[in-house]
Amino acid sequence: MAQNSADRIGILCSADQPVFSAVAERLRESGYTVRFFDPRSKIPPSKLDDLSLLVNKQVFPVTLPSLDYARQTGISLWNNLPATIAFSSRLICLQALEEVGFHTPTVTFEKPTGEYVAKNYYIWNDDPELNGEGDFYQELVPTKPVDYKYYAVDDGECIQTAGRRVTSKLHGPKRFLSKAQTRPRLTARLQRLVERTDLRGLGVDFVRDDDNRFWAIDLNLAAGYRNTGLEPAICRSIRASLPDQ
Repeated sequence: MAQNSADRIGILCSADQPVFSAVAERLRESGYTVRFFDPRSKIPPSKLDDLSLLVNKQVFPVTLPSLDYARQTGISLWNNLPATIAFSSRLICLQALEEVGFHTPTVTFEKPTGEYVAKNYYIWNDDPELNGEGDFYQELVPTKPVDYKYYAVDDGECIQTAGRRVTSKLHGPKRFLSKAQTRPRLTARLQRLVERTDLRGLGVDFVRDDDNRFWAIDLNLAAGYRNTGLEPAICRSIRASLPDQ
């Protein structure tokens, strides 16, 4: 796409987020104006009116009216707004993961007799908690305390993917362990999910059981993409999302 020097890009994300701050610097070096917006604060329409694109990387209820305003006034959005709203519900996320072929743990609305993960309905509420209180309860898959995080970015020409292994937040602070190997079945389903939902970027969290089967436990539109090397793909994706000149 031809670059327009008047293109102004807003990013709903903390300005010190490692990956998106690096992406913003790359975009500025290419001549774009980039501004960060606090995703936890209301954004006045006057702050949006001169934007060509709003990158809805992280969304909270207070910013939903701003996204609706952007859509109604012709400001392009990076991630599809109906999917962004739908995937604020963890139960809808799990249903979507099942629809593209992922295994997901059993969900109940009463505490199971064994170990479980307690979750709230919406992604912007409290983090999942091991054996805690929640709106619903997800069966705990017997596994090592390691999560596999796979990410997808539609760069306008193809869907790029990358994975990493991290320690589970259910057992303490998250720490990067290593890059995760490419798993064609997982990445094919991840790509299918991006295509069906018309999203530009998302992440899915997995755990692996003793039979080497992967279970999808969360879908994340506020993915951090740390240690994935996807910064160039995210830059291309944002540029491809700008309105045609």
